[in-house]
Amino acid sequence: MKAEKKDIMVIKLSDNNEYVVISKAVYEKDTYAYIIDVINSTRFKIVKIEKNKLIEVPDDPKLIQKLIVLFYENIEKTLDLNELICYAENLRN
Repeated sequence: MKAEKKDIMVIKLSDNNEYVVISKAVYEKDTYAYIIDVINSTRFKIVKIEKNKLIEVPDDPKLIQKLIVLFYENIEKTLDLNELICYAENLRN
């Protein structure tokens, strides 16, 4: 499975950084997104999508833990994990 440019959603936030959406999840009727800065991959956010606005999720360990599991499950559904394992093995060689 190849990602194509048309499949990638980039968002520019008020901090003037561009983020790519890695995963979305619905939890208790709210939609959340896991986003990573396009330039600096150490900068990431979990945001709630609310009426065309993104609201950063506060440090709530229980909520974040639940969302991380949902984000992972959604990513797992869309990726061929066996293909990724092969790529990872090729990187080691």
